[in-house]
Amino acid sequence: MYYGDLVCLRAVEASDVDNLIEYYNLLELRRFLGVPLPVSRNYLEQWLAKRGDSDPWADGLLELSITDKQTRESIGLIHLEHIIKPHNRAEFGISIHNPDHLSHGYGTDAIRVILWVAFNILGLHSIYLDTMADNERAIHVYEKVGFKRVGILRESEFLDGDFKELLYMDILRDDFARANPGFSVRTRP
Repeated sequence: MYYGDLVCLRAVEASDVDNLIEYYNLLELRRFLGVPLPVSRNYLEQWLAKRGDSDPWADGLLELSITDKQTRESIGLIHLEHIIKPHNRAEFGISIHNPDHLSHGYGTDAIRVILWVAFNILGLHSIYLDTMADNERAIHVYEKVGFKRVGILRESEFLDGDFKELLYMDILRDDFARANPGFSVRTRP
């Protein structure tokens, strides 16, 4: 387990589906996770089991549960996927499920923790992400931890009855160190 100031990142467990199912089908969350269509509990159980059992090197995926350090409640998921060792890069993604947990610093802390793991445990050099170009809250957090805007895919996502832009961002190991001086992850609370 990896501890930041507010969160602990831990292995995904089957019981995480209980928290996930309550919020995963909310349109305000689904609109940022791909096609905003509802999914069943059975689908989520299988999806979570597959992602939780993955190996970063064999499967190119590391999926972790974001838990509140104080309550130990699972509040979201965070991952590195498409991990490509020869190039030492991966794609990043995060979702805080319960809207009540947004804008309290959990996401920022979780991102710092997983980036520290990516650069200091996995030995990666570059992490990239994509997000809706109008996802201002997420973009603010990504820039705060050191991500840089690197490009736009114009009219690439169909959402809310219209085509939207997709923003690509990336962060290098040195960018992270500059934006988060002295940040370190703890392995105990």
